[in-house]
Amino acid sequence: MRGLLAALAVLVLAGPAMAPSAWADDSCRWAGDGTCDEQRFGGSGECAADTDDADCAAVKIGNNSCRWAFDGQCDEPGIGTGECDAGTDSTDCRALSTGGNDSCYWAHDGACDEPGIGTGVCPDGTDLGDCRPFYSRRNHINSCATAFDDVCDEPGIGTGRCDARTDTADCLGRDTIPGIRDHFFGHDDRRMVRPDRMPWSAVGEIAFDSGGTCTGTLVGRRVVLTAAHCFFREGGDRDTPSGFRAGRDGDDVVAEAGIAAVTLAPGYRPDTDREEDERADYGSDWAIVLLDADIGDRAGTMVVHRLTADDEARIAAGRWLPLVLAGYAWDAPDRMTAHSGCHALSLRRDHTMKHDCDMTKGDSGGPIFTKEKGGYAIVAVVTRFFRDGGKDNAYLAVDSRAFADTLAKYLSAHGG
Repeated sequence: MRGLLAALAVLVLAGPAMAPSAWADDSCRWAGDGTCDEQRFGGSGECAADTDDADCAAVKIGNNSCRWAFDGQCDEPGIGTGECDAGTDSTDCRALSTGGNDSCYWAHDGACDEPGIGTGVCPDGTDLGDCRPFYSRRNHINSCATAFDDVCDEPGIGTGRCDARTDTADCLGRDTIPGIRDHFFGHDDRRMVRPDRMPWSAVGEIAFDSGGTCTGTLVGRRVVLTAAHCFFREGGDRDTPSGFRAGRDGDDVVAEAGIAAVTLAPGYRPDTDREEDERADYGSDWAIVLLDADIGDRAGTMVVHRLTADDEARIAAGRWLPLVLAGYAWDAPDRMTAHSGCHALSLRRDHTMKHDCDMTKGDSGGPIFTKEKGGYAIVAVVTRFFRDGGKDNAYLAVDSRAFADTLAKYLSAHGG
């Protein structure tokens, strides 16, 4: 499962590569310079996907008939995720199959940039020097239904109730390897939850035409709150949402509906997602989704708690309420995980909140909430991690100061 945090992955449906045709796209300003500049092939990223065709044609060789071909991640069995048949993801698997190399534009920068174990801006196997220490964690996920229960269930080293590499937290430990960027926290405090009851049933998965997913929360009968960056692909093009599944648990859902409309926060700029600066403004990374059916009565809804001056003072003093973050993380595909008992650390002027809740790709748009009298209240929406003026990651969520008033008006107009 391909989750999202900083941006959605670009997934291209393609067959075996062919010579450039009359309809090849070389619209990038850097096309024709002899260097492939598309990020998914290890380039600088200065060209969006499918805009530097002539320079990238030499990379797209072999059988690439898998639906996940050309996404930068090897998906063949044995060396990859196993989501493609053997021999059908040739371009993405070429570097790994030959032992790896440092051909990526971002190699030798001191940070692992391969998917799953790093930032994801380099294809699998092309940032060998920076990523080698983390290869033992490649393609280890928590997709087993009994993951996060503190019992190892993988074959050979555990009970055997789970497939190999699907119960990572329980079998390899909850402490993140220093420097790895498959997760953005140190100790993994998440648990699998049962989304057939509140508050979890109000949280759901938003699916996109690209194949990516984000998390969202029902805040009205047919209104979902999520993150704005979820609706953009890596190159900045819009990605189309295909549906919302509340309380998804594998093949089961509490309720589902199609997407009728999407409203992005005023002033949102997708290029902000590429910035990692403590002075950057991230407070517009929220969005409202209107569904095509009323499912909130069945799945449940959360209200929004707008932060008050007293809340701000208590957060600054470290004496505010314990929080919960829930979402559909990339490493637990199709199942909901949650971190309960985390905290708000500080508030920023751009209406974002620093927090210590465990989050990773796929949790984007998910709620950070608390229990209030009579129900549950969202205080922030998961947005991103960034370098906060130092070597450590800071975890950000857009807090309710940014969206509470606009959302209240929207709900009033759309049957909140």
